[in-house]
Amino acid sequence: MKTYIVIAICAGTLATGAAGADRFAGYERVVEETRKASIEVREKVLRETVAEDDYWIKGNWGDTIWCLAALYLNEKTDVANKQLLDNANAFLDAINDLKENAFKPETSMNLPWPWAYFGLTDYLRILHLFHADSTHYPGRLRPETEAAMKEALWWLVKSKSKVAQASLDHILVHHGTENHDLTLRPNYYLAASLFKDDPAYKNRKYDDGHTAVEHYAAYNKYFREWPRQRAMIGLWFEMGSDTYQKYSWPALFNLHELSPDPLVRKRFGMLLDVAFIEEAQVSFRGRRGGGRSRAGYGKNNFESYKNLLYAPEGVGAGSSHSKVIETSAYQLPAAAILLRKMAFPAADPFLIINRVPGEMRADTRFTSLDATHNAYVSDSALLNYVYRTPHYLLGSTLQNPSLSMENNGKPVLKYSGISRQNRWSGMLFCDPAARFPVVGALEQRADNELCAVFPEIEQTRGGRPQHSFWSFQHENVLFLQRITPQRNDMGSYSTGTMSIRFHGKGLEKGEKDGWIFASNGKAFAAVKFLDGEFEWDAAKELASPVGDHASETERILVQAGAVLENGSFQTFQNGVLTNPLTVEKDTVTYRSGNGPELRCFRYDVAAHKTFKLPTIGGKSLDLRPDWTYRGPYLNGRFGDDKATVTVGPINRVYDFGEAH
Repeated sequence: MKTYIVIAICAGTLATGAAGADRFAGYERVVEETRKASIEVREKVLRETVAEDDYWIKGNWGDTIWCLAALYLNEKTDVANKQLLDNANAFLDAINDLKENAFKPETSMNLPWPWAYFGLTDYLRILHLFHADSTHYPGRLRPETEAAMKEALWWLVKSKSKVAQASLDHILVHHGTENHDLTLRPNYYLAASLFKDDPAYKNRKYDDGHTAVEHYAAYNKYFREWPRQRAMIGLWFEMGSDTYQKYSWPALFNLHELSPDPLVRKRFGMLLDVAFIEEAQVSFRGRRGGGRSRAGYGKNNFESYKNLLYAPEGVGAGSSHSKVIETSAYQLPAAAILLRKMAFPAADPFLIINRVPGEMRADTRFTSLDATHNAYVSDSALLNYVYRTPHYLLGSTLQNPSLSMENNGKPVLKYSGISRQNRWSGMLFCDPAARFPVVGALEQRADNELCAVFPEIEQTRGGRPQHSFWSFQHENVLFLQRITPQRNDMGSYSTGTMSIRFHGKGLEKGEKDGWIFASNGKAFAAVKFLDGEFEWDAAKELASPVGDHASETERILVQAGAVLENGSFQTFQNGVLTNPLTVEKDTVTYRSGNGPELRCFRYDVAAHKTFKLPTIGGKSLDLRPDWTYRGPYLNGRFGDDKATVTVGPINRVYDFGEAH
């Protein structure tokens, strides 16, 4: 028996506020104060870091972070120099016993690397900011420390960096995952920019036979184009990841500030602006909504990274695994600050629909790379879809679960693992009285915590769930279907029961005619398991289908409505109970009020070639629109290297095609 789930969501009373220009009155002062406070909070975090004898991350990773903070403040520089020198020399003494493939995230902290895997970005920042001829803070590294650090770095990049892999054909090829790639290639580039001008290194040959000058030239061309390509196709593969953004974003800051090429610096500065604007428009109190990959709801270290820039009062700020942002002079664009602090709640609901990269090419293997590296197409059939109202934010990733390609004569999913892993969709209750999210949000409970409703997937084996469900959304209606497990084929991996979590102590819940209704007093949600009973966990927060449904295809329908249409919780419930809904074996048909008829077809792993995309009023869903960004604040055509930003009085075109 198939199990289906329906969620319906709607807002309560419409939030009123200043309209038009009045909303943004005095915005210049808000921008100025935010930027000033950001400088202050960054310095505060650095001083707190240096006040301790070491960093909370122990070993060479923590040493690197602590030393960057100390040298930037120009305090305890003797200690920092000695620690960096000792770590580099210990590594150089041990390199004969290290294998070339020993530099991995899971092993580098247990071996005598001077920086650990994800500490490499901070290590390169130390060298660039403080070496003898630096244009930033020259001479804070002692000559012997600088020499040892460079020699240790040379041992890594001479074997790992490849000119062939810096070709423009590899713009959408990852060395492992996206965050791994941004830990490696930007640092190969920044290392070459140091070595090419150093008499001790500029004539040395890398293992690929090229010099640092040649490596720099190849990677400089590559990183001139990289931000332009990302702006054109939709930014992130690991979109909104709560685990990996903390490793990816610092690389952008380094390229913006440390590259010797002014065009690279300019384009990465623009990319940071666009990325922060995109992030702000789909976030509430710093918590990102909409479709996300490699993500959950609770812990999210990147939120405290963003707090370094927005500097909200009384909220924790700091980079947990890096000190790149704390030592950066980058400031948020005014548009991002206005979106975070002045633009919401908007008077009317609106849609944001952006493209997301993640679809692989049929020839996914490059002969110059090992089998773990994937190539992607720019025209990816993935959309990040967000419906935002004054009282809630509902979003998901639109996709085609049957999209396949041939691999060794078998059909396999065309979406990459980092795209389809731990997808998150759901609803955030945008209550202005809610506290800011905290790390460990599912454990650190409070009456005023930010409420949310979202699917939760049971993990059944080693490794995170992948391709666990697919989603379709049209404005205020969201559909999700659990995908049958089938490893290494067209099904899901590590996917057990799909439940619905009602997170938030402030949610009032009740049941009627098989529906679960929930409200925080301003926004409402309704959930129904259509083909079977449900049961609660002990805390009455997690609703799950009764019995073992490991091989079944549960389906979820999410409805949202404008506050003016529903007004009260009771009116909302009455509307949900009377909306036409038909559930058949392979089809769900639903109509919300006077909206179009939405029809969703069951995805059958065993018959993936017969799958049909959902229809909206009889018209099939388009997953390849002619835009990359669409919404009230950020817009751009697909394949165009211009992005237009409009937030209140702010109007700007980010032209990534400008030569200078």
